[in-house]
Amino acid sequence: MMSRGFYLADIDLVKMFIDEWTRCLEGLEKEILKLEVHSDDIELLNDIFRRVHSIKGGSSFVGLSGIAKLSHEIEFTLDAIRKRKASVNSELIDSLLLAADFLNGYISQLCERLKEYDLSGEDGAIYINFENERKEEAVLEGLKQALEKSEKNEKEEGKPGEKEGQEEVGLEILQTEEFKSRLAEGMKEQFLLEGTEHVERIENQLLIQLDKNGNDKEAINEMFRAIHSIKGGIGIYLATVLPQSPCYSALKELSEVVHAFESLLALIRDRGLKFEKNLIDLSYEVMDYLKTSMSAVASEEYHNLLAAGILERINGYVSYLQSISDNDTESPAKPDRLEPGKTADIQQKNNMTQSIRVSQEKLDKMMNMISELLIAKNAFMHISSRLNLEYDLPEMSKEVKEVGFYINRISDELQNAIMSIRMVEIKTIFQKMPRVIRDISQSTGKKMELIMEGEGTEIDKTIIEQISDPLVHLIRNAADHGVEAPEERLSKGKPEVGRIVLRAYNKNKHVYIEIEDDGRGIDAEKLKKKAVEKGFMTETEADRMSRGQLINLIFLPGFSTAKQITEVSGRGVGMDIVKSNIERINGNVTIESVVDKGTKMIIQLPLTLAVSRGLIVEVSGETYIFPLEYIVETVKINFNNIHRFNEKCFVHLRGDIIGVEWLCRIFLIGERDTEKEELNAVIISNGAEKYAIIVDKLKSEQEFVVKTLDGQLAAIPGISGSTLLGNGQVVLIVNPVDIIQLAQK
Repeated sequence: MMSRGFYLADIDLVKMFIDEWTRCLEGLEKEILKLEVHSDDIELLNDIFRRVHSIKGGSSFVGLSGIAKLSHEIEFTLDAIRKRKASVNSELIDSLLLAADFLNGYISQLCERLKEYDLSGEDGAIYINFENERKEEAVLEGLKQALEKSEKNEKEEGKPGEKEGQEEVGLEILQTEEFKSRLAEGMKEQFLLEGTEHVERIENQLLIQLDKNGNDKEAINEMFRAIHSIKGGIGIYLATVLPQSPCYSALKELSEVVHAFESLLALIRDRGLKFEKNLIDLSYEVMDYLKTSMSAVASEEYHNLLAAGILERINGYVSYLQSISDNDTESPAKPDRLEPGKTADIQQKNNMTQSIRVSQEKLDKMMNMISELLIAKNAFMHISSRLNLEYDLPEMSKEVKEVGFYINRISDELQNAIMSIRMVEIKTIFQKMPRVIRDISQSTGKKMELIMEGEGTEIDKTIIEQISDPLVHLIRNAADHGVEAPEERLSKGKPEVGRIVLRAYNKNKHVYIEIEDDGRGIDAEKLKKKAVEKGFMTETEADRMSRGQLINLIFLPGFSTAKQITEVSGRGVGMDIVKSNIERINGNVTIESVVDKGTKMIIQLPLTLAVSRGLIVEVSGETYIFPLEYIVETVKINFNNIHRFNEKCFVHLRGDIIGVEWLCRIFLIGERDTEKEELNAVIISNGAEKYAIIVDKLKSEQEFVVKTLDGQLAAIPGISGSTLLGNGQVVLIVNPVDIIQLAQK
C-alpha cells in the first residue's frame, strides 16, 4: 500500500488537476478501441497522447508518482505505435485499456479519500493511502510485455522503425510544431488564469499579513507554495512553446525571476527568518514584474521586460541572508501527520464537486436569450386580455393565462439560474485595496488601517468589472485627502492611526458599497464659498442650497478643494468621472459627511444589468417605463396643494417639501395640466433628494430587458434605453437621475 502526503494549502490545486484528469479520461477508452482499427490515424494517436500527457504532467507536479509512472508507460507505448516500431494487436489494445482503467481507479480512489477529510479548518498535511500497488506493477509489466511482443512481430515482418532507439517520448512529441500549437493555447490560458490568482493572493492577502507580522510562518509557507505553483505553471506552458517564439525568451526570464524568488523564500522559511519591511517592498516589486510579464504574454507584446534589475535585487538579498549566522536562526516545525484514528471523527464536508470553465461570451449569449424569453412571456397576458375583451372568449383567455403563468415560472427559474452563474464575490475587487492603502501610506507618511466587511457579497461579474476603477479612486481619495497626518489627528484627540472601512452588503435587491473614513470630513460652507469663487453659481443660488446639495457639488467637473496637487488626487478631482461611470451601470453614489468626524461614500448598484422591473406610465399618449429601484412611491397629489416659487413647483408631502414637475414638460411633448384636480405622481429619488414627476396614467408593473440606444440617440438626456412590451410596442426607459437634474433646471 502506497502513502502520499499533501499540504492542505495545495488541496485546491489537486482538485483542479482531478477535474482536468477526469476530462482527459472521458472517452479515452473509446479512442483506444478506435486505435485497433485505425492504427495509422496520426490525429487519433496525438489526441490520446495529449490526454495521457496532461495526466502525467499534472500528477508529476503534485507528486503522484504512481499515476505519473503509469501514464508515462502508456505514452511510451503510443510513441512506439506512432513511429511504427510496434504493430497494433488485440493484446496491446487490451493492455492499454487495462492501464486506462487503472488510471481511472487511481483518480477515483483519490476523490474518495479526499471526501473523508474536513479540509475547512485544518493545518499541516494529510496522508492518503493508495491500494493495489502490486496490481499496478502487474499492469505495467503486462503493458511492457505486450509492447515487446508487438515490436517482435514488427521486426519479423520487416517493417520500418528498427533503426530508431527507444527514447523518452514526452520530449520528442512536444518538440513537434503541430502538437505544440495545439497544446500551447490551452496551456497559455491555464497559466495566465492560475498565475493571476496566485499573484493577487500574494499581493492582496499574504504580503499584507506579513507587513503586520513578519514572523507569520504560515503566511511565509503559503507564499512559498504559491510561488512554487507559479513556477510549475511557467514550466508546463514553456514546454509547449517553440524556442524561436518571442514568448519563449520572455517566459525563460520570468522563470528565472520566479526561481530566484522561490530560493529566497525557501531560505527565509528554512532558517526561520523574519519577513522584514525591505523584503515586503522587494516582494511587491516582484509581483509587479510578474503582472507585467503575464500581461505581455496575454497581449503578445514583449517589450520593456527587463528582468536583470529585479534578479540582481533578489540575488543581493539572498547573499545578505546567507551571510547571517546559522546560530541566530531556528528551523521551522515540519507539518504534523494526522493521527490514524482522526479520519473517522472528521465529518465528510468536502464534496468533490465537478466544475467546467465556460467563456463569458457564452454566458452573455445565454443571458440575452433568456432576456428575450422574458419579453415573450409578457405577450401571454396581453393575448389573454384580448381574448377576453375583444373576442369574448373567457375560457380560452383563462387557459392562455394559465399557460402564461407556467412559462413565467420557468423563465423566472432560468433567469435565477443564469444569474447565479454570473454572480461573483465582491472580494475580487476588495482584495486590491490593501495594496492601494499601503502605497499611499508610504508615500504620504500617514498611518492607516483598512477594514473590509462583506467580502462575500455577490454581484454580477459585468458590474464588478466596471466598478473597480471608481472604487479605487474613492479609496485613494479617502486615504490621501480624507485621513489626516498623524500629528494633526493627535492634535484633534483622534488615534494616530486613521481608519478606513470598505463595506459591502445587500439591501432591497441592491448591492451597497460604503467607503467610510474617520478623517477631516467635508465642510459644506467651504464648498459653497469655492463654488461661488469658481463661478459655478451665484451667492444667492448657493444660499438656497441644502447641506446635502452643497456636499454633492464635489461631483461637478473641475470642482476641487484640494490645497495642493499630489500624485493621489484630492477629493473632487475626477469625481465627476466616478459618478458618471457609476451611473452608466444604473448605479448611484451619495455622500454623508461631518466635519472632523469623517466621510462616508455610499454606492448603490443593481444586482444585474440584464433584467429589471419597472412601472409603465403614459404621458401625452406616449408610454414610458420608470425603473422600480428609483421609485419611492406613487401618490395622488391635489393640484391646489402645489405651490409655485421662482417658476418652480413644490408640494408638502409627509413632512418633506419636494419639487414637482410634469414629465411632458421635461420631454418637451406638452404643457402642465392645470385642469385636473388630482394628479398622478411618481416620487423618485437619486439617493440624495426626492422629486415628484407628474404623469397622465399609472398603468402596470412589469419586468423589462434594457436595450441600449446607439449613435446620437444614446446622448438623449433622461433616457437610458428602450424595451419591448408584450404587445410588441417599443417604449423608452426613463433615467430618473437625469430626470431630477432636468427638472431642477
